[in-house]
Amino acid sequence: MATEIDPGYAKAWSRLAASRDALADWRESARAWQKALDALPRTNLSPVERQQKEQYSANLKAANARLNGPPIVPLSMNEKLGKFPWQIATDMLPELRIAGPAKVSSSAWVIALAYEEFSKGVEAMKGMKIIPQSENPGTFVHRGNLEGLTDLSNGFMRDDRVFHINQPNWIEMYNQQVYFEVTARKAWDSEGLETVKELAQKRLKENGWDDVRPALAVTVRAWLMRAAFEGGLRDQPQAGVQYYRRALDLVEWGRTIWKDVPKSSRGAIFEHSFLIGIRSMYLKMFMNAYTDDPGLDSKFPLEELKEEAEYLLKESEIAVQTRGDEPVDPGFISSFIVYPNGLAHAMLGFYHVQMARYATNLVEKMFSYVKGAGEYTHASSKYPEDDELRAWYLNCTMDCMRNAGVPIENFLMIATGLRDSVPKMKKIWAVSELAMGGRDQKIQANLDRADELMRRVADKTLTLEDPVPL
Repeated sequence: MATEIDPGYAKAWSRLAASRDALADWRESARAWQKALDALPRTNLSPVERQQKEQYSANLKAANARLNGPPIVPLSMNEKLGKFPWQIATDMLPELRIAGPAKVSSSAWVIALAYEEFSKGVEAMKGMKIIPQSENPGTFVHRGNLEGLTDLSNGFMRDDRVFHINQPNWIEMYNQQVYFEVTARKAWDSEGLETVKELAQKRLKENGWDDVRPALAVTVRAWLMRAAFEGGLRDQPQAGVQYYRRALDLVEWGRTIWKDVPKSSRGAIFEHSFLIGIRSMYLKMFMNAYTDDPGLDSKFPLEELKEEAEYLLKESEIAVQTRGDEPVDPGFISSFIVYPNGLAHAMLGFYHVQMARYATNLVEKMFSYVKGAGEYTHASSKYPEDDELRAWYLNCTMDCMRNAGVPIENFLMIATGLRDSVPKMKKIWAVSELAMGGRDQKIQANLDRADELMRRVADKTLTLEDPVPL
């Protein structure tokens, strides 16, 4: 490393610090930024060195703030609550395989196959060997599986609900895995989007696809996982949006300039299904960022969210029409076509609900809630009966209907569908992050409301044509 050859080389320390930033390794990042500052002259700084000092100082301050801020909280669940969805689903797969096409529509395929890939990535991380070099004290060689990041990110993209941390050194193992793959593949861990584009094209001309393809794959997949860490574990969805946007832009750019290059050369990250996966995650993170900064003047505008949802809707519909005959497992179509279509409708539902809240005209407000109900109903229909999101979006439909004052008859029809979905959902999703966030209590409140309305219709204090009272 350049820092070992010349410990006083400020730029080398700054590059090391930037690479540790990319891994969210704030302790090593802060140490390296401090070394970069120490390597600058104390007095008589040139204009360039003064600019470097300002930059390094700002980055050191940011790294220390992250280091001393709230720690990453693992997304773990108490096993005493019951089996996790991926465990139940994995147990169901033999029966589903025997049943054949009759049982293709089950969320068990989605979450079990997501877990299969995610857990392969975790096993790769666990198998990493860090070997000290006796001939060079203080240096180490990493030996491991170069597909770890691919498996982790593939599992996460299939269904992000599979993400969980089940041991205290998980983040440390992940950082070592990324460092190993970035180094081995000569990926871009700290460069900006435009720089990556420029360097990728240059390397392609010099070294060909066998060199560039894995480098781009590691770069993009590391951005995706970094977005998940920032938005999910660190509760910083604004940062998550930035990393997803960067990955989305790079993939869209690559699909354009290399549109005639086969998958075998350019790699899986430029496939249509991969683009849909990124857009899905970006859209969810964008909604979370809006929720943190709500309002018509949000830094994450509702109109942009709507536009992205419409893009995703269009992309998923194109995928149905253009999908080739390449064999895929039963969960793949759900993960990369059907579920994204449902998500797009759900985000449009969210958009209309938010617009209703800011509407000043009562008719406009009610109309927005009606449109929201329609989108959530469409969303629910895209998920199997045993997926919690089917029940959840039906519940969101009922929330919109109450606010819109639709006829009681319509409200009760949705309640019937929701009531049928709940026991099927709980077979797999009794324990989930959504459940821990109050899912069942909110669903039950709407079902209780439906029961009350049926009693009032029966005793003739209300009719089926009356609007649902607030």
